[in-house]
Amino acid sequence: MTSEEDYVERLEKIIDRQDSLLTQLDAKFNQQDALNEYLVKKNGYLEEDIQKHRDLTRDMNKTVTQQRKVVENLKNELEEQLKIQQKLHKDYGDVIKQLTDDLEEEQEKNEKLSKRQSELKAEIEKLKKAQTAQAKITTDQPSNNTYYGTLNQKTIKDKKTCPECGTTANDGDLFCQSCGTKL
Repeated sequence: MTSEEDYVERLEKIIDRQDSLLTQLDAKFNQQDALNEYLVKKNGYLEEDIQKHRDLTRDMNKTVTQQRKVVENLKNELEEQLKIQQKLHKDYGDVIKQLTDDLEEEQEKNEKLSKRQSELKAEIEKLKKAQTAQAKITTDQPSNNTYYGTLNQKTIKDKKTCPECGTTANDGDLFCQSCGTKL
């Protein structure tokens, strides 16, 4: 029986070892289960984080799309403003050109008027000189006929002279043709 007892004892030792191994395996399984629970929790957190990240990415994409639309609208508005500004510059240039042309035309008219005024002044001077010479000739001529002599002297006395410059004026003149003084 010794051999049987040995055999039983060995079997008991084997069973004890197996029990010990099973206990260790149970402990390992418990650790594995605890680790699995921990990983499930972590995976849950990760899934929540991933979902939050997806939501955030979706929101960011919406925001980017909205910003692109705003930028596009601003770009379109700026292009419209640029077109308006270019039109205003063109219109301003046209107005300036028209004003310049009108000014040049007025200057030409003024030059013509100044030239005509100078011509008229020269004619007036010639007429004055001729009138003065005529008056001198008329007063210097001795009259053969008393009637004409008296008539010439009377005509000369009746003519008006300018109190300012002394120029002889015609009968109907209200202003001196030389200096413009009222007669």
